[in-house]
Amino acid sequence: MTFVTDTHPFIHHVTGRRKRLGRRALGIFDSVKRGRETLIVPFTVLEEVMLLSDIGRIRLPLPFRDFVISIQQAENFELGVNDTTLLLEAATFTSIRDPYDRLIIAQARVVGLPLITGDTRIRECGLVRTVWD
Repeated sequence: MTFVTDTHPFIHHVTGRRKRLGRRALGIFDSVKRGRETLIVPFTVLEEVMLLSDIGRIRLPLPFRDFVISIQQAENFELGVNDTTLLLEAATFTSIRDPYDRLIIAQARVVGLPLITGDTRIRECGLVRTVWD
């Protein structure tokens, strides 16, 4: 199966902070690592990762540019693309204030897949199917 990831679970996964992931989220990331599942990484998630890496809030296993290239080349990862379809979808979520969250939710909705997230606001908004615990 294929899943879309929110920023924080993706960061926890790539930085080895497994204990911060929900039980089901951890299982999915383990399956992705073994090549059994596929993960869509929204463009917006990569933007946030770049910003957090640039300011030193997270430490990636590779320099950001190399990190993105390695994901791009991996068979079980897909990179999401921000386009007008996502923007128009995100524009309808007026109850979600964070523009990054809106685009990430839009990515999951447009492709019709569950979103891996522990964000309570996203999980409770009812806009997208979520996976965590």
